[in-house]
Amino acid sequence: MVELGNTLTEDARWLVDFVRGTGGAVVASNSGTGAPESAYVLVAATDAGKIVFGTNAQSRKFTNITSDPRVSMVLVQDGAHEVQLEGEARVLEGSDAAPATEALAAQHPGSTDTHDPENLRVVEVTVRWASRTDTTQQPPLAAELDLR
Repeated sequence: MVELGNTLTEDARWLVDFVRGTGGAVVASNSGTGAPESAYVLVAATDAGKIVFGTNAQSRKFTNITSDPRVSMVLVQDGAHEVQLEGEARVLEGSDAAPATEALAAQHPGSTDTHDPENLRVVEVTVRWASRTDTTQQPPLAAELDLR
């Protein structure tokens, strides 16, 4: 998410709330051969406006992200509210991973408890572009979010 100091725009705060209310997303990454790969992931949003999710270091998703950090995500709530976004993913290491891991565990208790803890990695997405759709309104709302 784009930050100006510690101040998030109104749209960025809305996105944080939407992510927290949704809890899951489809993330698409690029393979080394150029083929897309998509996966459903549990997501959380940090107070700093980052979207975080966990993955296994042995997964295709992890390999793709470490080779090409560009990702896109789709989040849907109640079948009528949708966010599409593009951003850059970064695998967090050491002390950088702690706040993101805590945010993920708080939103999804047990999600960081895994049968393979040595391969658990936490990924942070910095959102560069996002749009929202709300089909409960007539006419339906479709708008890009102002993240800067």
